[in-house]
Amino acid sequence: MNLGRRFLTISAVLVAASLVATACGDASDDNVVASIADQTLTQSELDGILEFGDATVPQLIADEVSTWLQRLAMSMEAERLGLEPTDEDRDSADLTAGALIARQPNLDRDTLIEEILISIVLGRWADEEATTRDPLDPPDLLCSNHILFEAEADALVGLDRYINGENFAELAMELSVGPTGPAGGSLDCQLTGTFVPEFEDLAYKGQAGEVVGPVETQFGWHLIEIQSIGPATAELHPSADPQVIEQAAALVSTALVESVILDFQEDARARYADSVTVAASIGTIDLSTYEITAAE
Repeated sequence: MNLGRRFLTISAVLVAASLVATACGDASDDNVVASIADQTLTQSELDGILEFGDATVPQLIADEVSTWLQRLAMSMEAERLGLEPTDEDRDSADLTAGALIARQPNLDRDTLIEEILISIVLGRWADEEATTRDPLDPPDLLCSNHILFEAEADALVGLDRYINGENFAELAMELSVGPTGPAGGSLDCQLTGTFVPEFEDLAYKGQAGEVVGPVETQFGWHLIEIQSIGPATAELHPSADPQVIEQAAALVSTALVESVILDFQEDARARYADSVTVAASIGTIDLSTYEITAAE
């Protein structure tokens, strides 16, 4: 997975906490509004975070506390697993932090670098961990042709002509009102989710070699000729563009790494849940997600 993309994914939990220098304080400094393990967030530190946001909306305040707790849980879990950054990681984090601060000068550089390093080392660990897991099934692929009609009656006439032995591609060139008509109705090979639901719902009920329909969509009425259908593999779809098969494999790889990261986050929350406290003035926390419902 691309490190930049991974950083954007993980930073939804992390970077908000960088609006103030590391918010782990001594409870004697102020009233403690949240804690996890031996780390505390005081009211004055929370005020520092809220200085750069909206400090008047209770749920936004609760969300900031939730972000702080999740950041600390992930950081401690990474440390427990021995996920240490390299010098190259530190250089990369320094450059990334500089670019972010140029756009948001209120970010604290040291804390932001810490968060970026967590993202980098977690991403690298997730890549390695994913290789030990069972692979995910590839997404489905539909290789098909279609004929688009303006009216159902016209589609039924076209279907009768096909049933009576006429060639589907030739019918598409003659009858289709869609842009693929001149190409024999070819839609090539597309991953599931490409077409409108009505089209796919019917197509995926069919089998290779069948013509299904007519089915109505927002574009009109369709007859669909299924060439191949099912998991996106070269063996099952010999006519598919190799780049489409590679795209499907990349999606599977990305999904597996993301599932590893989600498991890491879930494990981190669970491991430290018993040590989490949130002041009643902030709200009520769901310890399975660390989401906080603001106090009324």
